[in-house]
Amino acid sequence: MAAHPSAPDTSSSRVSVPKLNKDPIQSLQPLSVELTIAGQEFDIPAQSAAEWLTVLMVEDLDLADIFPGMVEDPAPVEDLILDGKLGLDELEETILGILEIVSARPWWVALRLVEIARTSWDVLGAELLLRGVDAAKVSLAAWLDMALLVALRSMDPKDIQRFTLKLESPPPSAKKEEADMEMSASQFMTMAG
Repeated sequence: MAAHPSAPDTSSSRVSVPKLNKDPIQSLQPLSVELTIAGQEFDIPAQSAAEWLTVLMVEDLDLADIFPGMVEDPAPVEDLILDGKLGLDELEETILGILEIVSARPWWVALRLVEIARTSWDVLGAELLLRGVDAAKVSLAAWLDMALLVALRSMDPKDIQRFTLKLESPPPSAKKEEADMEMSASQFMTMAG
């Protein structure tokens, strides 16, 4: 008779975690982000969660601290803006796109998780530190994965569904963008037919 090791009983810590991570590769290690805008190449070097959170975990977030703030040489980005080759709408789209890449989730989910961590740092941050999470060694996506799990495990089970619905709900501006994209896709299909 073969003996099979039994799995530890973790039922008390089981929670339903929403599948928000769109790119698990971003959780493996900090990765650089390469962009091409108006024919010019830009690079945001690989940054740890600690470096990203230093920019994101502030009371009044300035998106320019992400782009051009985190590129190796921000001067060419500023020139594109001044020359009118990079409009403010495209700049905002680029910044939110960068955030989606490094966080591996929709930008609004990433910003909400960061804000939850900032405002609940005395509990959530301490719990992450007690568990050995070193933000200086992991990617932003991995840190957000862990922060979400710790937050969910600390909640009353009856509050989890409401929390995840609020977390995942796109802001009105994102809903409009999705509707515009759907319109463009249907228009494309009409033209292709």
